[in-house]
Amino acid sequence: MTRTAVVALVAILAWGCAGCRCSRNPHAAAQPALPASAAPSAGLPPSSGAEPADGADPWPELKWYGWIGDTSRSRPEPTDTVRHRFAHSLPGYRVFTDEPDSWSEWLRLLPLAAPGTPVRNYRGEIVVPGEDEYLAAVVAIDIGSENLQQSADVILRLHAEWRWYVNDLRMLYLSDTKAELPLARWFAGERLTTTGAEPRWIRQAAPKSKLDHADLRAYLDSVFAWSAGRALLGESVPLAPDNLEPGAFFLHAGPPAEVLVVLDVATSPAGKRAMLLAQALNPAESMHVLRPNRDSVWFPVRTDQPVRVPRAKPYGWKELRRLTPLRSRPEVECIGSLCPQGPPPAPSTAR
Repeated sequence: MTRTAVVALVAILAWGCAGCRCSRNPHAAAQPALPASAAPSAGLPPSSGAEPADGADPWPELKWYGWIGDTSRSRPEPTDTVRHRFAHSLPGYRVFTDEPDSWSEWLRLLPLAAPGTPVRNYRGEIVVPGEDEYLAAVVAIDIGSENLQQSADVILRLHAEWRWYVNDLRMLYLSDTKAELPLARWFAGERLTTTGAEPRWIRQAAPKSKLDHADLRAYLDSVFAWSAGRALLGESVPLAPDNLEPGAFFLHAGPPAEVLVVLDVATSPAGKRAMLLAQALNPAESMHVLRPNRDSVWFPVRTDQPVRVPRAKPYGWKELRRLTPLRSRPEVECIGSLCPQGPPPAPSTAR
């Protein structure tokens, strides 16, 4: 499909949703239901610490994560969240504050597998035992059955899932050769070929009338197959340590490319900072939260020293970066079943 055709497709989709404003609250949008098998134990308290009322969902946050209801891939069962397990493990510190339903809040509410869950690779083999002293938790997210979602893809996977949550469907990521890989072409029935040095789109399916999370995962696997450290350099900018925030990441551009993701940042009244870190190395393996030692899950922020984590070379502070998505605001606010039902309101001239 030519660039002109892609633009035309986006325009058609926008016309079909003219005047609609998709709620950024996932509970108001069409979301896959959480299967009973994925529900966490009712005996666990919610993240607020209060006991849920009879019949209440103790973990409503799980509806924020599209892969929870996606049965196309296997994953560990979620039992609680990053915030519930770790937020109060650093007395006297205050975590990073942001707007409700923000990127940082979404990261600190990531669902976690049961304590003691090991890190496994894409073949199902144990890479890090569950009792390892440097393993804090495994994130309850799928990695697929192929060696595609490698270390550098972890930050793209999280960010794409965040954009899915806020209904920002105008996703466009890059290959290592800087070729553009837009979700719009996947929606139109095109697929990436795996021959040659450059990704090439060919029509292999009929255009879809709606997207579900399984479509997103298939699209992301095709992105992962063509992107690594060079692509991530092109989609990010350096970040000063003073501006450290959740969603930032350290990047060994490689090869092999490796990424260390900052899930949360906490600050003491005296100005000392600490960070919660996650990684997944190569070949593709479970995304997991790290700990510097058995006594803590928080890494002290010491900008005069490299960040040392298990199974990877130390990360320098000059390797700290943040994503700069090529499409930061969706021009198409909803597609197909994600649009509100009923006739659209009259178009507004306000901008």
